[in-house]
Amino acid sequence: MPLFSVIIPLYNKEKYIQQTIESVLQQTCADFELLIVNDASTDKSVAVVSKLSDHRIRLIENPKNLGLSATRNHGISKAKGDIIALLDADDVWLPNFLKTIQNLYNTHPEASIFGTDYMEVYTSHDDLIPQKNIDAALKGTSFLIADFFEASMFQPIFCQSSLAFKKTICTETAVFNPTITFAEDIDFYVKYGSQYRVAYHYEALSKVRFEVPDQMSKTSIATKVLPNLDAYEERAKEHNSLKKYLDLYRYIFASLYTLENAIPQRNAMLKHLDYNNLTSKQRLLLKSPRFVLVLLKKLKGFLLKCNIRVTSF
Repeated sequence: MPLFSVIIPLYNKEKYIQQTIESVLQQTCADFELLIVNDASTDKSVAVVSKLSDHRIRLIENPKNLGLSATRNHGISKAKGDIIALLDADDVWLPNFLKTIQNLYNTHPEASIFGTDYMEVYTSHDDLIPQKNIDAALKGTSFLIADFFEASMFQPIFCQSSLAFKKTICTETAVFNPTITFAEDIDFYVKYGSQYRVAYHYEALSKVRFEVPDQMSKTSIATKVLPNLDAYEERAKEHNSLKKYLDLYRYIFASLYTLENAIPQRNAMLKHLDYNNLTSKQRLLLKSPRFVLVLLKKLKGFLLKCNIRVTSF
């Protein structure tokens, strides 16, 4: 059996999928199977995959379009490896990504979740590595994360394309909640980050594409199903940093709802928010009228094109 099962959910990514697959096949650690789960693509994605010949590749078909979470779950259900490694169909790994995860797995047996830093790749400006709430002196090293939620308060310390986990944690059929259609990763982080230890390598070994057409993160959320953060309130009573993490995403989601003028959803999102867990800037922005947030979003986008990232952290 392979050590790794690499799972790529595929839906209409014909322009990117070949480079993504090649980044897996070029890994210095070759002990893997590659499961590409086609979620009823309507473009030439499958034709691109079919041209690539490697015995480690398995193409799996969904019976119909099921969405990202169900597609990942389908791949996990077919996986034979001890470690599940996720990679989106428009992202790529550096050649030593899997070897680094293997080292984390061997060095930190008490951990069940493994990850690395990542780089954001843009077409309109230079690539960026977001700031993390981790001591910069640790860059280039591997270690156990003392408190996953505290470490994730600025930006996520890893993304779904720089994440792996032991298959043994997949005790439920739905590792990813298939009813969630926006921010599925946040629900995964809360659910599993509060139960299992995390080992981390502080180096960007994954490249995540932004500004990709039809990207989920660019679509409206007013009609989407978001993670039910309230469902974790009981767990957060014994986990102070988890409560802060939940409130951070209540703030983020409420701000997005405000931008879309989805006021009922915004108000519902803020129902269990403890404002003491927000920064003064975040509290001010939550009280600001919508036009202020719209202007700030445009300014943030302009500055980002100048390689200047501004946040409310």
